[in-house]
Amino acid sequence: MLIKNVGVDAGMIMVADMDYLNDQKKRVPFSVEPIIRKVKNGIYTVAWSIKNTWNGDIDGWDTLKVTSGEIFISDPCYVIGGTSDEEWMEWLTKTVYGDDLDDDRAFIIASMGGDGSYNLKLDFELDPKEN
Repeated sequence: MLIKNVGVDAGMIMVADMDYLNDQKKRVPFSVEPIIRKVKNGIYTVAWSIKNTWNGDIDGWDTLKVTSGEIFISDPCYVIGGTSDEEWMEWLTKTVYGDDLDDDRAFIIASMGGDGSYNLKLDFELDPKEN
């Protein structure tokens, strides 16, 4: 799937199951609405790529557990943190600035080298044991 114009303000793009977001202190209303896509429940290997970042073309892969049937794509600063910057800082501290989510329902892409708007390509491969 190609996700166009993903806004980045904190240098991160989060790809996560909606259940992950529901377990966090959410900004209400969101600063920027997350992009939401339906994905069959299961455990996936997700290959991702972004062209033309501050660091050139980047790519990688992560695993993602989908439990809600929906994922969201967003800079976490737009959707996580409740009603205060203190709550956003709490999440940043807890996750070591997104480097240690300690949750298989989410991953962070943070190698863009800067903020902006990016087109993110995601290729999902369902774990064969999930079929």
